[in-house]
Amino acid sequence: MKTLFDEVSKQTCDTLAQTMSDFTYKYKDTVVPKKHYKSLLGKQIEEVVSDSVALNMVNAYYKTLAEFNKGNREWFVSAMLYVELGVKPDKASQQAIEAIAKLTDAVMRGESKLLNPALLDAYTDMMKG
Repeated sequence: MKTLFDEVSKQTCDTLAQTMSDFTYKYKDTVVPKKHYKSLLGKQIEEVVSDSVALNMVNAYYKTLAEFNKGNREWFVSAMLYVELGVKPDKASQQAIEAIAKLTDAVMRGESKLLNPALLDAYTDMMKG
C-alpha cells in the first residue's frame, strides 16, 4: 500500500514546498509561506551540515560546562566571570582577583545574577513568539 510519504518524496522542490505549506496550515491554521520551505529545501548540503556541526560543538561545550557547574558551582561562576570580563586569572591583578571574588560571592548568595536579566527577558520573548 502506497503512503503519502511515497508520493511526497517524489515531488519537485517547488511542489514539495507547497505541500509542506499546506501541511503546516492543517495544524491550527498556521500559515507558513511556500517560499520559506523552498528556501530551506534549496540550501546546499554544506550549509545544513555546517549548521549541524556547529550545534554539535555547542552541545559538547554545554555538556562540559554543565559538568563543571555540577562539580563546583563557585569555581564555575568565577570562571564564567573571568571569561565574560576578559580577565585571565593567571595574569590578573590582585584588585581584579578580589573584585571577581566579590562578584562570585554575590552570585553565590543570590544577590546578583550570573545571567543578565535582559538576556533572560529576550529569550523569554523569543520563546513566546
